[in-house]
Amino acid sequence: MAVRRRKKTVRKKKSARRKKPARRKKPARKKKAARRKKPARKKKAARKKKPARKKKATRKKKPARKKRAARKKRPARKKKAAARKKRPARKKKAARKKPAARRKPARKKAAARTKPVTPSKPAAPAPAAPPAPVAPKPPSGVAAAEAEPIGVVTHYFPHVHAGIVAVEEGELRVGDTLHFRGHTTDFYQRIDHMELDHRPIEVARSGQSVGVQVSQRVREHDRVYRVAR
Repeated sequence: MAVRRRKKTVRKKKSARRKKPARRKKPARKKKAARRKKPARKKKAARKKKPARKKKATRKKKPARKKRAARKKRPARKKKAAARKKRPARKKKAARKKPAARRKPARKKAAARTKPVTPSKPAAPAPAAPPAPVAPKPPSGVAAAEAEPIGVVTHYFPHVHAGIVAVEEGELRVGDTLHFRGHTTDFYQRIDHMELDHRPIEVARSGQSVGVQVSQRVREHDRVYRVAR
């Protein structure tokens, strides 16, 4: 009888720790195709050597000329210096002496010339002082004692020839004659027109500032007096 064999059971091993997935290998780069070598150039055929040139035939040497017969030496001439007699040495001329320079007689000093005395010019007279400025005369029929203080100038508008008068005492009416007086101002003016806040008025009382048409320039702090009505 056949005996049945038991199958061997393979026990599963305990699962080991999970292994990290292996890194993927980068695909190898393809090698560049090797450059084709250029075919070697054919060597140029060796040039044929030219046959050596034949040397020129050497010229025949001319026969050496016979040396001329040596001339007979002439007898040496006698030196003229020996024949001539020596001349006597010339005597040196005696140096002439210069005569001593004569001194000129000293000149006598001339007497100092006296200058003629000229009469002095008379002193110029001192310039006369300029005359004092004369104050303008008041208009006819106006006495200086009648001047009554009214106010003071506070501003001047040159483009319209108008001045602002601040009334401090009394009243100011159209038709009054005013005397404007200051450091450089001194003239009389009749009032024909007055304005307050750009409106024409007939009477200005103390505490008001009115605009007045003037014929000459007025300046701040000029005093204003009424001389006639």
